[in-house]
Amino acid sequence: MRWFGPAWHDRTYMFPRLARSTIVCAVLLSLPSLADAWTQDQPFGARVHKHEFSRVLLTAEGCTVTARLFFDAPAEAYPSETASRNYYRFHARIKLDNEHVLFSGVFHNQTPGAHVFDFQEDTTASGCWAKGESHPRAVDVEGCRGRGCTPAPFK
Repeated sequence: MRWFGPAWHDRTYMFPRLARSTIVCAVLLSLPSLADAWTQDQPFGARVHKHEFSRVLLTAEGCTVTARLFFDAPAEAYPSETASRNYYRFHARIKLDNEHVLFSGVFHNQTPGAHVFDFQEDTTASGCWAKGESHPRAVDVEGCRGRGCTPAPFK
């Protein structure tokens, strides 16, 4: 004859199993979203109006790619007493190994020192290509000096 014990005894063993099952399910459900995320960090060198652009960091989550451009603005590029002369405008183009290209909008800088510029692109309309990992192949930066200037177009 088998003794089943009190009802509370069965419940105490059921809760740890339920908790483990819940945790395992949550981890398994999160794996597809982790597969769509990637990061690429690439050093490069570009000098525009004495500003040294040195690194690009690409991160993707789902269909959105975020690019971070790192650059240093030297103090000697900002000596003018005319405030509009201490204003630089830039734009960047990042060519990727999958033949896609990221274009930043025009961004500006008006102080010396280390800076980071971030921009994003949603690739949903173009087939959500950001889900596949990409590597930067080339980074181009164009710039100009003065508040009303327009950076040269890319060649």
